[in-house]
Formats: sequence, C-alpha cells, structure tokens
Amino acid sequence: MMRGSAVDADADADADADASASASANASADADADAAATATALLLAQERLRLLARLNHDLRAPLAQIAARAHGAGLDDIAGLARRQLAWLGDLHACARYEVAAPELAPAPTYLHALMQAHGVRYQPQSLPGLAMLDARLLAQVLERMAGHSGAPLALDIAAAADGMLALAFHTGDGNGDAGDNDNDNDNDNDNDNDNDNDNDNDNGSGSSHGSGNWSRSNVGTGIGDGAGMGVAWTDVRATLERDDLAPGLVLAAHLVRAMGGRLQQAGAALRFTLTAAPADEDQAMPPSPFTARDELPAPFGDGLTVLVLEPHDAMRDYLTEVFDSAGFTLCYHAQELEGIPPALVVCADADANASTSTGTGTGTGTGTAAAFAAAAPAAAAAAADGARVHRYQTAPRLLHALRPPARAEDFEVVLFKPAPAQQLLAAARRLLGK
Repeated sequence: MMRGSAVDADADADADADASASASANASADADADAAATATALLLAQERLRLLARLNHDLRAPLAQIAARAHGAGLDDIAGLARRQLAWLGDLHACARYEVAAPELAPAPTYLHALMQAHGVRYQPQSLPGLAMLDARLLAQVLERMAGHSGAPLALDIAAAADGMLALAFHTGDGNGDAGDNDNDNDNDNDNDNDNDNDNDNDNGSGSSHGSGNWSRSNVGTGIGDGAGMGVAWTDVRATLERDDLAPGLVLAAHLVRAMGGRLQQAGAALRFTLTAAPADEDQAMPPSPFTARDELPAPFGDGLTVLVLEPHDAMRDYLTEVFDSAGFTLCYHAQELEGIPPALVVCADADANASTSTGTGTGTGTGTAAAFAAAAPAAAAAAADGARVHRYQTAPRLLHALRPPARAEDFEVVLFKPAPAQQLLAAARRLLGK
C-alpha cells in the first residue's frame, strides 16, 4: 500500500510539473503574441504617419493659398472651407504622430481664469484659484476640439483633491450625457452700468450651472445618472485613427488628455474628462509675448497720457509696459512718480492693496490711490484739502487686471483676467478714455 501511494504521488508530481510547464509555455506564447501584435500595430502607425505627413505636405500649401486669396463675392465660403480643411489635415497629422510617440508635456503655472474665458468655459469664478500647474497649450487645444466636436457649451466644476491638489472636471452640456444648453435659473446676469469684461456671460461668480459638488472621480468610467434616472454609459474615447467614425479633432483631444493624466470620455453627444493639478504661485508664472510676428502694432492713441501701472510682479509688469508703450502711453509704476498730476488711467493688479505701498499693488476703492497722491507732493496735498483734487483721483478710470474676480466688481470700470490679450487691454483703454 505504501509503495502504491508513492507511485501515485510521483504521478501527481509529474502531472503538476507538466501542467506548470504547459501554463508557462502558454503564458510565453501569449506574451510573444502580444509583443508581435504591438510591433505590428507600431509598424502600421508608423506607415500611417508617413503617408499622412506626405498628404499634409502636399495639400497644405494650395489650401493655404485658397484660404488667403479667396475673398469677395461668393468666395468667402470657399476660404472658410479651405481653413476648415487645413485644420482637419493638421489634426489628422497630429493624431498619426501621437500614435507613434506621446505628446510632450510641459506643465507650467497657468492663468486659469484667462484660459477659461478665452474658450467660453462656464464656471464659478469665485471657486477657481488664479493659477495651477498645467500644460496650457495642450489644454487649450483640448477645449477647442471638444467645443468644435460637440457644438455644446463647455463647463468646469472645481473641487479639492488629495494632497492639496485641485480636481478640474470639464464637460460639455450638463455633464450627464445630455449635450444641451447649460443655462439654468441660477445664472446671475448682473447687468451693471459698469462695463466689466469679466463676464463668462458676466455672471460674476455664478456663471456655471454646476457647483463643485455635483461630480465625483468615482464616476469616471462607470457612468452617472441622467435627469430621468436612466443610466448613461460613459466610455473612453479611443485614441486611434482605426475607427469607423473618423473624427481627428476628437481623437487628438483624447491623446492630449491622456498625456495630461486624464481620460476623455463620451456618452452620446456629451464629453468629459478630469485633470488634477497643483496650485501655482504667480512669482513663477510667465505671461506670453503680447504681440506675435503676425500682429500689427496698434495706431498710437496715448500720446500725452500717463498710465499708472500698479503691478507687483516683474514679468506681468513688463507685459503691461509693452502693451501700453506700443500705443504711445507714458508709463508710471508708483504714485510718487506722478508728482501730484493725476494719471489718465490706473491699471490695478490687486483690488484691496494700498497703492502707496512700494510693491505698487492696486486699490479697490480709489481712496488709497488718492492718499498716495496726496503724500507724494505738497501741491497735491494742498489741493486734496478742499476735496476737489481727491475727487479727481478717485474718479480716474481704473482697470482691474487681476488673477481672480474681485468681491466688488462694481468698484472698477473694467475687470480683466491676467494676462488679458493686448488687443483687449487697449480696447478697454480706448473705451475708458473716450478714444
């Protein structure tokens, strides 16, 4: 009996060894098959990239010529079509390139409010920090492609994430699979007499119909309920050109979102993705050049006029200097430099700081500016005594150029988010100066 048991044990051991060897062989075969499939897919992607690069090269020049020259009666539509074809070709080529190599990510301190406003994103301004570490160039491309593909308004919900990070949840429509209008009764149009350019439909803090609590990271990939209680299946947008419904803009957006650490998802006509980002400090932020080689410099309209720029950060102060200097203004950076003569325009960076401080930050009410002028020169102090001079200082046009919306936007004639485009800053100056 003992010898039989030993034989059985040996047989079992041999069977286990055979099974293990077979499983190992199968796993190795599967790994080899996966490696071969990956290599084949890479070769196909490389060939697709080569063909599309050639197509893009051959068609880009004639399409650009059509877009540039087709103007006049009956030709504007042709020019518009040529421009759309150029954009389509560019996205197609970029998709092929990113199938071979992922986009390069270059996070930097990003001015969030200006970026959201530039792309028509609806959000609650008071809940959004001024800056975060993001790749602004990639994110701008994603927002543009999402809006172009869905034809629906974009919205942003903001919440706190782990380790002090921000969770930024972007979506089209109402975020539940419905790509319809994002308006609701909570919108506060705030129709002031002031001409505040900080609009996001000029909602002044309540522009988004969604607060920061109506989404959850756990919903990503699992679906959320729609307004009728029906489940909406969210699926990842495939970042490949091997798809039946070729939409290169959407595929490009999926590549870029994935490079930034998110997942672009689709449910019906709706799109969404979530990114996490660390808050950033303005000291490390660098505004773009206000003018490019293609821009025409503005016609000077500031001759003989002084702009007081109260901006504490060197890079942003240089940005504003280049903008206003291009229009012929004289620039001052401290109230004391004015020698009691009121400026034509004050550009503030801070709604609450005292203008007499050495950092040059702005004031929210104008009384700090008046005090600074009064202390700057005896003549100004004497004039301030009767109140007339003070009134002139307080009523000087003031433009708030800030990271975040002020608590009292009505204290300023115009509110713009940093870094406002040069054309927007100069247009606001023209309007305030009656030019």
